[in-house]
Amino acid sequence: MDLDLATCLFTGLSSDSLQDKHIIWDDGRFTTATQRVFAKDVIKFVRRKEQCILPNPFDIPDEYFLEAFRFNKLLYQDFLLVLCLRTYYRSEVDSNRMPLDLRVLATLTYLAYGHFDALKPLDGFRFYSLGSLQQCVAEVCELIVHFMATDYVVFPSNSDEAKDIKRGFDMQYGVPNVVGIMDCFHVRLVKVDPPFHNAFKCRHGNLTINVQVICDHKLRFLDVNPRASGGTSDIFVWNRSHIKGIVKNLYKTEPTWLIADRGYHLEDILINPYRNPNSKSEIRLNTVFESMLGVLDTAVVMLTSRFRCLKTILPYNHQIAANIVTACVTLHNYLLSKDCAMDEHLMSIVPKRKKLPNAIHEDEWSAGFKHREYIRTYLD
Repeated sequence: MDLDLATCLFTGLSSDSLQDKHIIWDDGRFTTATQRVFAKDVIKFVRRKEQCILPNPFDIPDEYFLEAFRFNKLLYQDFLLVLCLRTYYRSEVDSNRMPLDLRVLATLTYLAYGHFDALKPLDGFRFYSLGSLQQCVAEVCELIVHFMATDYVVFPSNSDEAKDIKRGFDMQYGVPNVVGIMDCFHVRLVKVDPPFHNAFKCRHGNLTINVQVICDHKLRFLDVNPRASGGTSDIFVWNRSHIKGIVKNLYKTEPTWLIADRGYHLEDILINPYRNPNSKSEIRLNTVFESMLGVLDTAVVMLTSRFRCLKTILPYNHQIAANIVTACVTLHNYLLSKDCAMDEHLMSIVPKRKKLPNAIHEDEWSAGFKHREYIRTYLD
């Protein structure tokens, strides 16, 4: 190689260019030549010298690699390089006896299945205990959260950033000024510390964390908040969410709001369907909102279908479980950025929302009432 892979990584080059081109430093600038960075170079970079004798994961048959890790080899190579780039990884200061490339793969298979059974036929993982593999998941997910999530899970912080999202919702659903769809879902935990047992018990009696997510019209998550205990209500999580302050700041500049279901209170920045629709225009608005909420439902089902650990009972404390959820959301957005389509046979059926009975009174006292009326007339 004319330019050491480590130099490529730490001088700001994207891993896309590393995959498809050979990078050369020439007279103070980067040029390219047609030569691929081979997998062996990646493995050599992420492993200490004594670890290079261990089995190479790129020797795993392509079909089994994709089935076991839900990443093909090129996508995995790209992700590994991105992770190394963002963490300034140095193999010589990594004291873990399991190489980073195997730790990442162990994490990917756990996120995909909620267990490590797919690793059993592979020689590279034969001598590692279950405890070691579980520790890898905690470690790698923490790296993803700290070094990748801030770039792949991004909520707009100003009007310019929000403009494309607003335009997308307006073009697709005819609803103006929308920056996201919001709701919560629960992820189960195997146990929590006894003093917090009741706080994490959801209304179904399970120990969970309550995860608030916001997505755009393209099934991309704009924010995830997995830090609330399962006993808290969705409204409680929203009222203490940092996103609420961001949306309020956007609202000061120009009309900006989120769409949510009737489980939330109508606010100036949070619009939900009519509780007691009477006219055709009110029913039409509720129908449009139902379609918009279906986008979030689809995004969540896609997330939990691709990363089935979220459907299992996580054998971790709530802090690590929160990192696992955020890592899954980050990887979801990462895969969308790579135009990686969801396998249809993996996708679960998106459940239909239960229709709530009509309420006696509307939230006419709310500042958001006039905004909902504006949307209703906008749709007419």
